[in-house]
Order: sequence, then structure tokens, then C-alpha cells
Amino acid sequence: MSHIHLRRLAQRGDTIVEVLIAMAIISLVLASAYVTSTRNTTLMQSSQERQQAQRLVESQIEMIRSKGGITGTGHCFVGGTETSGAPCNITGSSYSAATYTLSITGPIGTTTPTGTYTVSAVWTSLGSKKTNDSNVTMYYRLN
Repeated sequence: MSHIHLRRLAQRGDTIVEVLIAMAIISLVLASAYVTSTRNTTLMQSSQERQQAQRLVESQIEMIRSKGGITGTGHCFVGGTETSGAPCNITGSSYSAATYTLSITGPIGTTTPTGTYTVSAVWTSLGSKKTNDSNVTMYYRLN
């Protein structure tokens, strides 16, 4: 074989099968990266929503402690005032814009009530289409 003939064989390039295999491998890598990124984003959003709910529940417990109880079952505190119904729906902060529904159950009355209060926050996760798929419940004993 001549020197010119060997150079032509070396310059032939890749076959269509090699290009398709390379494209398939790259597609798998990119799809895996996308799935991982989406899952991480959803988990981070869920974690932020849960933290926000815990803060809201803890603030309700602080209000029970400072006010000495509640006057009605299912009530919550908004802006330091005890209320019930739609005002107990609170939209979270800028990083977690979910709407939380707060409720408090336990001994009624603010004149020396004793017993255990159940404080709950229920919300629909922004990453999910289910209703009320997430909740945080804490208990507080007032002596």
C-alpha cells in the first residue's frame, strides 16, 4: 500500500453508528442530570415549606403561652389577635409561598386553663397537586 492510500483511510471519519451511539450516551447523561436537578429542587421546596410551617406553629404556641390559652377550638392567632376561619389561612414567606391553614385545639378559656393544646399547620405543597398533603403538628401543655 502506498503512503497516500493509508492517509485516506485515516481521514475517513466516524461512521453513522458511532455518531448515533455517542448521541445516545450524551442524551442519557443529560436526561439523568435533568431528573436529578428536578428532584433536588422539589426536595428543597418541600423542606422550605416544612420549615415555614414549623415556624408558624411555634409562633402559635408562643401566643398561647403569652395569652394564657384560647377562647375557641380551631382558632389561631393572626397579628397577636385570636381569630378563626379564613384568617387562619396564612401565606408563607417569599421563598415558600404555600398557603398554610392553622388550627389550635385544646382547653378553652383564658382564666387558668390547663391541659394540652394541639397546634397544626396544613398546606398543599407547591410541588404537588394533592390537597393538604403536608402537615406539621406540635403539642403544648399549659399548666
